[in-house]
Amino acid sequence: MRLRLLGAVLLFAISVTLFLPGVSSIAGTGIENPTCELISPGIYRIDFQASSSQGPVQVFTSARPDLIDSTVPLLTIRKAPAEVRAPQSSGRVYFHLKPATGVTRVVSIRRVPLEGAKNFRDLGGYRTSDGRYVRWGLVYRSDYLTNLTAKDSDYLNSLGIRLVCDVRADGERARSPDHWTGNAPEFLFVPIGPNRDGTLTPDELKRRVTTINAQTKDSLRGYDYAISDAQQYGKILRRIAAGDLPTVEHCTSGKDRTGVFSAILLTALGVPREEVIQDYLLTNRYLLASDSIQSTTENLQKIFGLAKPPDAATVKTIMNTRPETLEATFANIDKFFGSFDNYLRDGLKISDSELTMIRQRLLEP
Repeated sequence: MRLRLLGAVLLFAISVTLFLPGVSSIAGTGIENPTCELISPGIYRIDFQASSSQGPVQVFTSARPDLIDSTVPLLTIRKAPAEVRAPQSSGRVYFHLKPATGVTRVVSIRRVPLEGAKNFRDLGGYRTSDGRYVRWGLVYRSDYLTNLTAKDSDYLNSLGIRLVCDVRADGERARSPDHWTGNAPEFLFVPIGPNRDGTLTPDELKRRVTTINAQTKDSLRGYDYAISDAQQYGKILRRIAAGDLPTVEHCTSGKDRTGVFSAILLTALGVPREEVIQDYLLTNRYLLASDSIQSTTENLQKIFGLAKPPDAATVKTIMNTRPETLEATFANIDKFFGSFDNYLRDGLKISDSELTMIRQRLLEP
């Protein structure tokens, strides 16, 4: 009887482990899936998942994602979400969440608060399928850096960025060069996508709007240059493998070519597809938000050489991201190469050792 009872208990425990992996993971490692939002100057909203057995969570602030540079916690969170008032800083603020037991997790705001680049985002903090996390402060994605202010440059210089990978065409860069003052990093030019001559005209804008409006959910083709320019993306990944970090990759709006780069990198690191797509969709939130729609409109007017700003409908049509586009891109990759792993090896020309190095540099337990 006792043996049967013990067997039933063990069977139940195994069932919980198999069918409730999220609960098991939280119980074993402490804090999971932390998020951070800046809700007003100096005030942040921090949320996370944790089991009740983890106890209160101490919050430390730091200027570095890899080191707690303070000995006294800013506060203790007993129930998430919680609002945190952090000292005003001219640079990046990272929050180190230290539970009573388990692993300390790092979190920060995803969009870097720049005046002249509204889609400058940190790719850190995403959880992989095997339970690891992408390190904060090492890889950023952005729209073009043409409108950076002196304050922006000071902020970026404080991040220690070593490499900026610009995937725009030569003509795009000539018309709208990146503007970075002070201790500027190395700039690597890796043209990707159509319009290699950089010719963007009002007629081209009209053509794009017409094409987008004619698309249906089933007719979306995805991004062809994920395949045609695969080796260009591979050049960027090899620099990451070589340790040229922190790095920034950007195109013009930080939406399409940059969206593909981010999707490739996060997928290579093991981030689940649904999270990869959510990162892609954040462009809608940041470029079409009330605090950035005016600058987005002005940028489109400049990019396409318009005599006057485009109307709201045009801006939304051009800047909107749809999950089906990225899903179609991954489907094309699978169809052409057979699998994403084959795409990394045969399309991007990333060796197993380079992929291992990328994961070692960018992932933490």
